[in-house]
Amino acid sequence: MNNKTLGILGLIGAPFLFIGMQLEEIYNQELAYSWFTGAWEFMYISAWLASIIALQRLKATGTSKFGKGIIWVIICTLLLAEASNVYLLIFPKDRTTLFWILDSFWPISNLIMLLVGITVVWAKVLPGWHRLVPLLVGMWFPIASLAMVILGRTSTAFIIGGVYSAVAWSLLAIVVLISKEQPANQNLNTSPLKSIPDYPVNVSS
Repeated sequence: MNNKTLGILGLIGAPFLFIGMQLEEIYNQELAYSWFTGAWEFMYISAWLASIIALQRLKATGTSKFGKGIIWVIICTLLLAEASNVYLLIFPKDRTTLFWILDSFWPISNLIMLLVGITVVWAKVLPGWHRLVPLLVGMWFPIASLAMVILGRTSTAFIIGGVYSAVAWSLLAIVVLISKEQPANQNLNTSPLKSIPDYPVNVSS
């Protein structure tokens, strides 16, 4: 699966948090924390995961140990968060300790995304405004939380968080779509031997 495909998947799933939250706000008792929640969260996390895998291929966090490691950390936390969505789809009324542990990896992933965003900016691998987009995504959790603190669990707070999410994750997918993947062997052709000129050899008989 190439980065273009990952970007398309990311773009398709980007607005699902907004869509899901709004529908649950309208049909609260019927849809909240049901199979429907598992379905839209599955789409949303899958899109996020697709974009993160593409960022890894782009080496967006750089080639340092921390840069490589932080990408793997968020991939793992997103997979655990995704497991909670699968759990919710299969057992929509079951609220075991295992479910809540898995579900906690969604906010954990958001916090780690903030570190990923900072690392991308620091690494300066992506060009121009592209490198700011992962940080924009990482800022969603603090901004959405602040909106909830100031406005409470109101429709306005949910709209702010939902719209911000749809825009930020869509931009992340667009960055993936328009960025060129870094070849795995990009440093293999930098041998100093290439700088040595070829001299003609005179063979005398």
